[in-house]
Amino acid sequence: MIEVKNLYFKYDEKFILKNINIEIKEGSFTAIIGANGSGKTTLAKHFNALLLPTKGDVIVDGLNTKKYEINARKKVGFVFQNFEDQMVHSIVEEDIAFGLENLELENNEIIDIVEKTLNKLKIKNIEKDNVNMISSGQKQLVALAGVLAMKPKYIVFDEPTTMLDINNKKNIMSIMKKLNKKDKITVILITNILSDLKYADNVILIKKGTVIFDGKKSMLNKKILKEAGLNA
Repeated sequence: MIEVKNLYFKYDEKFILKNINIEIKEGSFTAIIGANGSGKTTLAKHFNALLLPTKGDVIVDGLNTKKYEINARKKVGFVFQNFEDQMVHSIVEEDIAFGLENLELENNEIIDIVEKTLNKLKIKNIEKDNVNMISSGQKQLVALAGVLAMKPKYIVFDEPTTMLDINNKKNIMSIMKKLNKKDKITVILITNILSDLKYADNVILIKKGTVIFDGKKSMLNKKILKEAGLNA
């Protein structure tokens, strides 16, 4: 479980997050939604210690991120909105292997994990390709493959559909569903697009750095969405 307790986060003397108290349960598909600039990505970056609280605590499976940053990052993978930013090698299979090499695994084990991950995401056909020569949808899958190879318990997808065409949007949403339902990975989806909530069980709605709704998707209504600056 990811627990956020009395979280405040200040940037340039301004509080971006204020008194956040939420729980994300293991195995759930949780969407964190809000208008642009509401603080949802800033909140998500606290889950794997990319950011640390100004006040309050974030606890991942009993480990406080202030003390156990590395452990949090191993447990919580993060696929960035600008997924190209997390690519470090020019060849697909080498990029996916990068994190595993940092763990100093045996070469045979790395090769095996990379191959299984390529097959899982159905991108084995581009394993030798240059990442600069593949499509945006393929780049996103390569970024996800690098995260999946590390075998995280939780994965954050930061606005994954905004840079994709309709077919790739459908594909990434379907993959998220399978990772959650079949592989039992906890999925945390950051979005400002209501249609992205299709597979979410729980929704956390943020407005100006505060949570104004936290509950089952079925409990959302037009009034709450309007209050958050979202069109129902």
